[in-house]
Amino acid sequence: MNRLGRRVMERAGTVLAILGLLVVGFLTSLDVWTVVIAPLFLRIQFLQGALSVGTFSVVVAVTGALLGYDVWRDDETERVRTGPPVQAIVPAYRDADVLDASVTSLLVNDYDPLRVVIVVEPDDERTHDRAAELATTYDPVEVLVNDDPGSKATAINNAVAWSPADHFVIFDADERAEPTFVPTAMGELLGETDVFQGRRVPRPTGPVETLAYSERVVVQAGYRVGDFVGFTQCQSSATGVTREALAAVGGYADVLTEDLYFSHQCYKADLTVTQNRRCTSSMEAPHTLADLWGQRKRWRIGHVQVSHLRIREALRGRPGLVDLVTVGRAVGSVLAGGALLVLAAHVLFLLVLDASAVVVPFAAIIATIGGVWLRDLLDGRVGPPSWTIALAPLVYLGHGVLTVKCALEYLLTWEGEWYQVTKTGT
Repeated sequence: MNRLGRRVMERAGTVLAILGLLVVGFLTSLDVWTVVIAPLFLRIQFLQGALSVGTFSVVVAVTGALLGYDVWRDDETERVRTGPPVQAIVPAYRDADVLDASVTSLLVNDYDPLRVVIVVEPDDERTHDRAAELATTYDPVEVLVNDDPGSKATAINNAVAWSPADHFVIFDADERAEPTFVPTAMGELLGETDVFQGRRVPRPTGPVETLAYSERVVVQAGYRVGDFVGFTQCQSSATGVTREALAAVGGYADVLTEDLYFSHQCYKADLTVTQNRRCTSSMEAPHTLADLWGQRKRWRIGHVQVSHLRIREALRGRPGLVDLVTVGRAVGSVLAGGALLVLAAHVLFLLVLDASAVVVPFAAIIATIGGVWLRDLLDGRVGPPSWTIALAPLVYLGHGVLTVKCALEYLLTWEGEWYQVTKTGT
């Protein structure tokens, strides 16, 4: 089948799958569940729609409370301000206008000795020129041209191979690093920790940016579910890692979402990953709905790709408990995205039946986002939210639509391309 035919099939399949899941949701909303408590002679009946929305509300409330605790608790982490050399790595591609944010924020970290290397691609002259200017201005800054161009993973791996250091912190070019990030990370890495992960939030400077922030909070709350089985999310930004840990997993893999795959690698290698959600950096948010959609689509296609890779890897050998957890984590994330469309239909059904029935889930979502926002507001990372925070519950519906779209796109039309948002330095 030619590309046009596959494109038509992918788009038609996306529409049909989304409609199918919504129809399933509406139909199952009417199912009646009966619970009989014999000793008390009680017979209780629930609409499945009410039961699923109620369960969802509890999950959101619990994971939101856990995330809220993480960001509000006192940070008692030991900070180390001098010790072994630390190499900060900043991969950059088409980032000339935003590169200063990451570099200058890293340089104000109170750790010595700390050096920063900006890794640029050979075909990106503007970013190379700006990186060279920063290297001229600041002694600890150097420039490295990626000799295996094409991905963030290879840029990081080349910087690790080039550097004599044994401890690394990695940041995106548009990130503003927490001033205490390096001392905090080294306090962990010099102990029993192999990988240290801070929290990242988009800077919500407008209506679209507010939606991006809200979506990240929702996803970060969802990560708390993985924490229960010891699967800690670690990334390729706001990350501290030892050379030994990178060697244990073979470095970052050249895949669309190298950070997600890195989490799976670390779990398989039984590395100790420590998160500190009080140690928070900020990144530039998408400024248009098209950019928000494109960025999130890239990430969701990456989730589907990782699921595919993990299933294939597990089937090559004799799957053990670790494989079951990682495959379950990867595939479960994709399936959960599709299930959100069924849940969305349940919510719409209850909304028509009795509008007050959806107050609890909506309140749980807004409370989760609001609690984290207030912490970031008090810490000076964000300003007051835009009115679009009221639309935050729609993030779940969008996530479901995006998951279906990305699964079919990966299977039928995706050819390795990836989307890069416009960055302005905001």
